[in-house]
Amino acid sequence: MLSTLLSMMSDGQFHSGEKLGESLGVSRAAVWKALSRLEKEGFPIQRVRGKGYRIPKGAVLFDLDAIQQHLPTDIATYWQWHLYPSIDSTNAEAQRLMASAGGHQPLVCIAEQQSAGRGRRGRTWVSPYGQNIYMTLIEPFSNGAQGLEGLSLIVGIVLADTLESCGYPQVRLKWPNDLLLENRKLAGILIEIAGDLTSDCVAVIGVGINVLMRAEAGAQIDQAWTSLLQAPGQGELDRNKLVATFAQKLLLAMREFRRSGFQIFIPEWEKRDAWLGQSVSVVSGANVLKGVHRGISERGALRLQTAEGEMLVSGGEVSLRVNNAP
Repeated sequence: MLSTLLSMMSDGQFHSGEKLGESLGVSRAAVWKALSRLEKEGFPIQRVRGKGYRIPKGAVLFDLDAIQQHLPTDIATYWQWHLYPSIDSTNAEAQRLMASAGGHQPLVCIAEQQSAGRGRRGRTWVSPYGQNIYMTLIEPFSNGAQGLEGLSLIVGIVLADTLESCGYPQVRLKWPNDLLLENRKLAGILIEIAGDLTSDCVAVIGVGINVLMRAEAGAQIDQAWTSLLQAPGQGELDRNKLVATFAQKLLLAMREFRRSGFQIFIPEWEKRDAWLGQSVSVVSGANVLKGVHRGISERGALRLQTAEGEMLVSGGEVSLRVNNAP
């Protein structure tokens, strides 16, 4: 019922509980109960006496049929699609699915909620029900882990391009794995490599995007963050459309990456780089390296201009911070 209920309300207009109940064949109290459960999770529901309930336009639950309808057939069928109401982690589940299949089949794992979502550097990824995108894609490669340098940056470029095409032109990239909106974290990428690191291997590409979260739902987050709902303008909030657009753009980018390598993506990264040319600090444990951010190398490393000359900093367990941040 919940999925149908939200679909009926996804026009962004007010709907009375009585009329919603009549359309669904349930009582007004049943509608109130279903929406109250969502509201407790932080789902953005507005209640106005005499008008009823309203949710943001496009705020629906995931639907694999709806996602695939937004894709060309050859792209929709490239992956095996898996959708879960709740799971520990889409990265973990994608790896379990891969292990049980005994091969390197491309697949996509999406969840409405994660109980143990993971970000980089061991951080928890806050994952309330029905509000954000928690998605992992398994993509096989045949040239070993060394040939995947720069992959996380390509995923970031594709994600930024996806959001721009869906009405969010203000999104910027933060090396190596984050997307920012108005200098607040909007999305993150976690890539793990499995299989033979010298030949056949797979990239486990985890993506988290804050879509409908409001302040109360993200109270546990320990850094400045935002969501598409809080973005200026009127961009797309239908997560099915966002997932489909990203999947299509990513598959095309992966084909180009296999043909031409990472170098051709550098201009696309640098035109969206939030901190290019600024004074930054690279933090790795207790070590802090300061310099000016000069862009990225042909292998996706950060080019840092220090007092001793230019240094290349690779990704991994490092954190980039802009020095003039408040």
